[in-house]
Amino acid sequence: MPLRHTQREAPYQLKYLFTHLLASVPLLIACAVFLTVICWKSPILLFCLMIGSITVAVIQRIGQLIGLPQYWLILLQTLALSAILGFFWIDYFTDPAAAQFFGKAEIFFKNNLTQGSQQGAGAAAAVSLVFNVLRALYLLYIAVALIGVINAVRKDEDWQVVARTPLLVVIAVTVADVLTGFIVGNNS
Repeated sequence: MPLRHTQREAPYQLKYLFTHLLASVPLLIACAVFLTVICWKSPILLFCLMIGSITVAVIQRIGQLIGLPQYWLILLQTLALSAILGFFWIDYFTDPAAAQFFGKAEIFFKNNLTQGSQQGAGAAAAVSLVFNVLRALYLLYIAVALIGVINAVRKDEDWQVVARTPLLVVIAVTVADVLTGFIVGNNS
């Protein structure tokens, strides 16, 4: 009895699958090491990756069931995974509730200005006063700018022009705070 076409190709398909499995062993080892390091360093990231994988798989299955086009399927999967990793990013980089703007710079100046000083408490209080005044001025500027934006919206004016300058100031001060953290390092 002659062999059918699929029976003759079965050994070749098995050899093909085995070759690809052997070729992917380094990738599988790298993934295992990566997940092990993630488990030790940040279990939250591992949880987010697992939830993201499950979400992508569920979106894939639902998209197949309802006949969603491939473009929309990929877009939804990308958005879902981005949102989950965004939540991780927010969780990872948030500081405690007692964090203050320019807090690292304040600690840096307190530590360095009070070294060798006999009036260390006075110098530390002066540094705290200066930084608190800067924070208060910044908050007042934001409040006044927000009132201006709200008035522009209420009067049906172009509020985006009014909001542009305060937004640029907020971005500039935020970048300055981040760069200050890079420059002075971790002082805690």
